[in-house]
Amino acid sequence: MSRPALLCVLLASAASSFAQVTLSTVQGGVVTRAGQVYNFGSVALGSVADVDFRLTNTGPNAVYLTYLNVNGATPSPYFSVVCALSPDLCAGTPSTPQTGTLLINPTGTLDFTVQFEPLQVGSPNAPMNITAGNSISVILTGEGEPGLTVLRNNQPLGAGETVTFGNVQVGSSQTIALMLTNQTSAPLSVPTIPALTTGPFTLAGSALTATTVAAGASAELDVIFTPTATGSAQATLTIGLLTYPLQGSGVSPPPPVFPAPAIQLTVPATASAQQGSLSITLASASVSAGPGMVALTFQSAVSGVTDDPTVTFADGTRSAAFTVAVGAAAGQFSGNPSVSFGTGTTAGTLTFTVTLGTNTAQTTLVVPAAVVAIDTAVAARDVACAPSIVYCTTTNVELQVNGWDNTRSVSQVVFTFFDSSGDTLAPGAITVAAATAFEQYFAASDLAGVFGLHAFFPVTGDSDQVVAALVQLTNSAGTVESAKITF
Repeated sequence: MSRPALLCVLLASAASSFAQVTLSTVQGGVVTRAGQVYNFGSVALGSVADVDFRLTNTGPNAVYLTYLNVNGATPSPYFSVVCALSPDLCAGTPSTPQTGTLLINPTGTLDFTVQFEPLQVGSPNAPMNITAGNSISVILTGEGEPGLTVLRNNQPLGAGETVTFGNVQVGSSQTIALMLTNQTSAPLSVPTIPALTTGPFTLAGSALTATTVAAGASAELDVIFTPTATGSAQATLTIGLLTYPLQGSGVSPPPPVFPAPAIQLTVPATASAQQGSLSITLASASVSAGPGMVALTFQSAVSGVTDDPTVTFADGTRSAAFTVAVGAAAGQFSGNPSVSFGTGTTAGTLTFTVTLGTNTAQTTLVVPAAVVAIDTAVAARDVACAPSIVYCTTTNVELQVNGWDNTRSVSQVVFTFFDSSGDTLAPGAITVAAATAFEQYFAASDLAGVFGLHAFFPVTGDSDQVVAALVQLTNSAGTVESAKITF
């Protein structure tokens, strides 16, 4: 009766020695039990192939992965565990062999990734040994085949050869087309081509999306250089295991070429207090588009006067921007064909200078000295006045004359009053020496030659008898007389 009991013990011991952890591959969601040899197949030089492996615990007890080694005692550069894809197996600093205490629960799994990266044509192999309760050994194999040939201008681009763009204008782009050509009789995989994420270089073309290139076919890889600043720029293009330095220089674009500009002035009269307009014409239709500028300066002809702040363009400044379009024969000022300017109220010379690209042109407008200009003249009787005024009476007349003197030299004012018959009222012409008063006024004024004259006269008798008046003003250019001013 003792033999059956012994047999049961032996059977239990045999059962416990069976492997409870199995190795499979996982490709496209399909799990396939791994055999004693796993072949990565044909991989082109410069490319890599990744395969996901899975350890499955089929037993009733949890086990630890205590050993994982690819390449054996003499490491091979062709096969390796991909730590970036299998971080749990590479905690800390990766070493060979990989060791750890990774737990696999019953019915649980543990995935890891192995990579095949052929460095030369041939059929390398390496052992992969695993210990997770039981031991598993698999021979990894693969075929290294010739990779894609990189061509530029139909000539092979040597490994490490610099791709040079030369000088490219800032804001422009230059593209160099590289062809990844399959010169073999079988399809080849397109190796990894990382994006160029910094600098003025970018990539485009079918090679970025193609996975394979058919025999005798090509995939295009466009390398684009778009400098945003002047100076040299570098980057590195990586195609699989091969690298190619990229070099180019950004240069300033040449200034645009414009036809010769000319200034056209339109003014009602060559005098002070005029509103004129300025336009820019071109000698021919422009082949370029771009901005231009007109600058206005003023040189006073009045002694002791350096400037006239009222000589400006319509916006109150002394510069006016315009644009020229391709094919245009004239400039545009904010969409208008001309810009307005004022001649001010000071005798002198207005100088207009246009700059368009490398071209300049200039014209002048001379405002000559002139007699006083009377803008408005009004009269009033019996104007209320402050008692402190020496000649404040209840019967009086007042004249108000507004105008400008572009010489700022008024020296004399003459007032004459008339009755209803047109006869001159006594005491006749009243002459006032006004040089000092006007000189003081102009020195303190920021209105250039503009003035406002208020003249107050007490009347002896009936102020209603004063029905009209004349005013004469004399400056260095002559004398002017107003029209009759009625009350």
